[in-house]
Amino acid sequence: MSTLATEVAQPRKLRFWWVWWAAGWVMLACTINESLQAHVWKVAEVIGWDKANHATGYFLLTTWFTGVARRNRYLVVGVLLIGFGGALEIAQGMMHEGRTADWLDFLANSVGVTVAVTAAMLGLGNWMVWIEKLLRVRKE
Repeated sequence: MSTLATEVAQPRKLRFWWVWWAAGWVMLACTINESLQAHVWKVAEVIGWDKANHATGYFLLTTWFTGVARRNRYLVVGVLLIGFGGALEIAQGMMHEGRTADWLDFLANSVGVTVAVTAAMLGLGNWMVWIEKLLRVRKE
């Protein structure tokens, strides 16, 4: 694992950081699958407005990964997830099988990431620590 990935992935305060990190990778895989399918699942229509779905989804992904990452890496997480969203939009545009690239989707993704990084910097980034404390899991 690269030095950057190690620094982003291993916060000092989480005992089960690897479980949180693995679950995040599963969510990224699900996002790729959902984004590149020719037919969208009904789960993608939760809110009813596509751009709100995008912003909410990327807000949740970013909130997840800022919970795993060290505070000084929140911006790195944000940049990586904005790039991830852009890459998926480009891939959709290249598919030509029922999906099209929509740069307003990319903008909505970026808004969700930006709001989540801001919330993390204001204190929400510790949510995984709070969960482990609530479950009385202590780092040894």
